[in-house]
Amino acid sequence: LHYQPIVDLAAGRVVGAEALLRWVHPERGIVSPVDFVPVLEQSSMMDEVGLWVLNTACREAHGWAEQGLDGLKVAVNLSARQFHDPALTGMIGRTLERHALAASSLELELTETAAMEDAERTRQLFGELRRLGVSVAIDDFGAGYSSLSYLKNLPFTKLKIDREFVTDVHQKHDSQA
Repeated sequence: LHYQPIVDLAAGRVVGAEALLRWVHPERGIVSPVDFVPVLEQSSMMDEVGLWVLNTACREAHGWAEQGLDGLKVAVNLSARQFHDPALTGMIGRTLERHALAASSLELELTETAAMEDAERTRQLFGELRRLGVSVAIDDFGAGYSSLSYLKNLPFTKLKIDREFVTDVHQKHDSQA
């Protein structure tokens, strides 16, 4: 698990980190998540890996707070398999409790594609997670079926725009709009 810092540019400080799953193969070196995550998604291993990622990120975020780095939030991506697990909210609550991590220190990310798959499930899950105190982000917005009218019905806290919207924004008038 690697961490990409999340920086508040206005305040000029790190406010959190996104947990990113990386695989360093002994012979092939770094294997892109694009190559191994779909394989995990299709197997029963994704459940174990997803739980490991959540536990590791929460344990390390608790460690940051113990080192005096209070107020940092850790963002963890949910897999499509985790999203469909009816026991997900309970498992997240138990994980936060196990690692003595405040719910406000966790942000869960779901890709736009997974969120759009089942609108009612997405609305229900986001509501449950928000009531638990966990932040919810929609990742890669614009990569799939993007609908702003759909988004207004979801209780999310962050919208992460797909890089296609901002790549060469200074040269693309439609991207500027």
